[in-house]
Amino acid sequence: MQPALVRENREDRPAAVRLRNCSLSFGGVPVLKNVSLDVYRNEFVSILGPSGCGKSTLLRLMLGLVRPEGGGTIDFAGKSPRIGIVFQKPVLMPWLTALQNVELALSLGENKRKWPKRERREKAEEALRLVGLQDFRRHYPHQLSGGMQQRVAIARALATDPEILLLDEPFSALDELNREKLNLELLRLWENPRTSLSTVVMVTHSIPESVLMSDRVLVMSPRPAEVTAVVPVPLKRPRETGMEKDPAFYHTVGELRKRVRQP
Repeated sequence: MQPALVRENREDRPAAVRLRNCSLSFGGVPVLKNVSLDVYRNEFVSILGPSGCGKSTLLRLMLGLVRPEGGGTIDFAGKSPRIGIVFQKPVLMPWLTALQNVELALSLGENKRKWPKRERREKAEEALRLVGLQDFRRHYPHQLSGGMQQRVAIARALATDPEILLLDEPFSALDELNREKLNLELLRLWENPRTSLSTVVMVTHSIPESVLMSDRVLVMSPRPAEVTAVVPVPLKRPRETGMEKDPAFYHTVGELRKRVRQP
């Protein structure tokens, strides 16, 4: 059965992140136009849209790196939620080992006061165990494959115990096999009760990836971007290899292909 298109209209549900009428311009060029959306607790949401439409800018709004214009608001379920982010490239320090790169996130700003040196080491080692890299903790980035480097970046984000994780095309540079493997590994981490992770928002250009991983997929228009559709993914969890053969997967991919407009 083909999934129905739904709009963002669930005011009765608690939202982990709520954006209302968020607009933003850079150098006089409008990027976002009155974006309103809710992302709920214990939900995995993907954001699709044409290149340059403002998907990454939306993550920057959630992270607090930029502020909306014209009275737009961003509200969280808690006053100061812990937010982690993983970028398209791992951005690892080449002179630090995998373990030291993860520890680095725990030794800056508020985290430095929160976690003494011994606890930072323990948390970094636990994060590497979660992503299956405990045996590579003393390796340097150049000794790791691209997929392993991205796992270190994910471990670094998880080490700070985020409640909300933002992902900016984290797997786009990987080959198809490694990409699918990390897709499923990330879902297992999200479902793992040993992590504090509740809500995930992922920007991606891959429609199949968005369907495989998400509960809902947000579709954005060309710049200045608006949310034009919210498509639910009617696949059961946990997600597994081979779900691409499920008719619901096929129909949802088709629905999204119709909804994503190129400039």
